[in-house]
Amino acid sequence: MDSRGPDTAPSLLVDLRNCYEGFAGIPQELRLLFAHFTEMPFRSLAGLASGIHHRAPREKAARSAYENVMQQTRMVIAQDSRRHPLPLPLRLLPGRIRNRVLYPFSALVTAHRAETLDRPIDREIFEDYLWTKLFDKTLPPDRRNIIGKAQFFATELGHENARHLAMLPKPFAKKLDSTGYDLFFAASVSPYALPASTHMVVRYYDALPLTSPHTIGDPWPHATSHGRMMARNMAAGATFVCDSEPVRQDVLKLFPEAEHRVLTIPALLSSDYRPEPISWPMVQEILSRRASPKTGGGVSAPAEGTRLVMAVSTLEPRKNYMKLFEAFEMAQQMSQVPMRLVIVANPGWRSDAEMAALKQLVKRGAAHHLSAVPLPELRRLYSAAHCVVSPSRAEGFDYSGVESMACGTPVIASDIPVHRWVYGEAAEYFDPYSAEAMAELIAQFAELPAQEGYLAQLAATGLRQAQLYSPATLMPRWEELLMKLGRAKR
Repeated sequence: MDSRGPDTAPSLLVDLRNCYEGFAGIPQELRLLFAHFTEMPFRSLAGLASGIHHRAPREKAARSAYENVMQQTRMVIAQDSRRHPLPLPLRLLPGRIRNRVLYPFSALVTAHRAETLDRPIDREIFEDYLWTKLFDKTLPPDRRNIIGKAQFFATELGHENARHLAMLPKPFAKKLDSTGYDLFFAASVSPYALPASTHMVVRYYDALPLTSPHTIGDPWPHATSHGRMMARNMAAGATFVCDSEPVRQDVLKLFPEAEHRVLTIPALLSSDYRPEPISWPMVQEILSRRASPKTGGGVSAPAEGTRLVMAVSTLEPRKNYMKLFEAFEMAQQMSQVPMRLVIVANPGWRSDAEMAALKQLVKRGAAHHLSAVPLPELRRLYSAAHCVVSPSRAEGFDYSGVESMACGTPVIASDIPVHRWVYGEAAEYFDPYSAEAMAELIAQFAELPAQEGYLAQLAATGLRQAQLYSPATLMPRWEELLMKLGRAKR
């Protein structure tokens, strides 16, 4: 264990499983938080590079430097390929059988064996892997030095395989021997059972698998595993840190007895979101370069002065895109001002209908569908947009509205408790079940100039609102909490 801070300071182990994912809000915040954790005075800091679907069987202790590197190489390959090292006959099984039967069974046979922190990933040899797989999608290149400020450990089982075990009775729960670490930080409910010497801190984003199961994929296993992990984390005395007060209230409806250890610290906004003047040719270039092939690729570039109405979020039912698409077409009929819909989204759960509808909008030249947009380009698009729409029926926080506010762009949002709590007076609201109400606001905004009058005032209010979620505002709260919890374990 590397020593970083004074002996009286707590030590922190962070589960980095979500960092393996893309540009969604949870992995984005976890990367930001981990980077800020490296600046805090922990005695030691480590990242659990737990992967997602892999299984990397334990090997005998390496007897040479060569064997040590090769063992890490095999582990990295297992993580990166998302495969188990299976014999050829088993690799020939249909994918669904491997995913639904074989992989869970292979996890089951390891349930008796605890994950131990004896599989370090050499942060010099595998620096590129750690940076590109875990942090590059969010952090700027000048933050690569965080790799050298923490240790990184691999696991035998990927996180999803450990989650499969959570659906079984408690004795099968995957144990993690975190001895030596005072705190374990998980960005969502965790499948791991920890020793009493380690206190679990759960960053909790939403209870939607339990409260809106009709909007998620594979609802039965997802709800079951989420609920069981949540209940077990609660029973183990974990502290839950919710990203908004409405989410905290949802948690307390399930576990009212845990009120003293269910807290709220709002989601963290990257300081890289800020207003950025951008030329129209640059906007056109981004729209062309990031056009998603899943909906037919690019369309003709919009003429300068076209109102860009933007939405940024995963395509899935609760995000309410179908109502947005309907509302946008109605708004085009209500206003003579030229406008284009810009959707920055990857397909998510149950998104076939949304993808089909979006494909038709792209085909007609009414919309641009973008994907894999890096933060600097997303900042420029936000800055160029006339307004951003956050249409969700259910959310835990909803980053897109706050990100656009930080870039000086007005927000139109669905009238749900989370949006009211997060956006305050810095947005205009509509009934999420009414396409007409949404269309009226879009058309009204399109008719107004962006640089003066009401929209300029709303943008100024949004800039102030976004400061509530800045690192300068929130990281002192995180440091105070983690130091307090950690020192209580000393």
